[in-house]
Amino acid sequence: MNRKILDLIRSARIGHLATASSNLQPSLTPVVFVIEQKSIFIPLDDKPKTTTIKQLKRVKNITENPRVSFLVDHYEEDWKKLWFVMLIGHATLLHQKGKYQTTNEELIRIRSMLVEKYTQYTKIGIGNLYIKISIDKTVYWKFSHSSKNGNNYKRNRMISSHIV
Repeated sequence: MNRKILDLIRSARIGHLATASSNLQPSLTPVVFVIEQKSIFIPLDDKPKTTTIKQLKRVKNITENPRVSFLVDHYEEDWKKLWFVMLIGHATLLHQKGKYQTTNEELIRIRSMLVEKYTQYTKIGIGNLYIKISIDKTVYWKFSHSSKNGNNYKRNRMISSHIV
């Protein structure tokens, strides 16, 4: 992933996690996150919830079907400034105690990044369970205009790349 796209993702305050159940029923959830290398990390924090963490739709869906999409975007009334990045990959659940394919060092680093990005975590708990998205494909789009005629817009530009 190129540096410009990585910087756009890091600058976003929220993302949208798309999951699907085993019968392909879609679900979309706004989430906070951090990105490190080729992975997105989403905490399942201690904010009040209407159900247990294990019963959250996104957790159940990931357990049934780990294929996910993750979207960050930027909107302004000046459409010349629009952009989005969609990351497609597979998700796993990570537990602070190393129970789900992780090391404590990895989650200590992620926890620190989350507290730095979201100061709200100094007042509420981050929790011990995280969603980790391993990125397989990146799709980037931004609005661009023609240099020949500043008033005419050319076709929107989309860049798609596969992470190897």
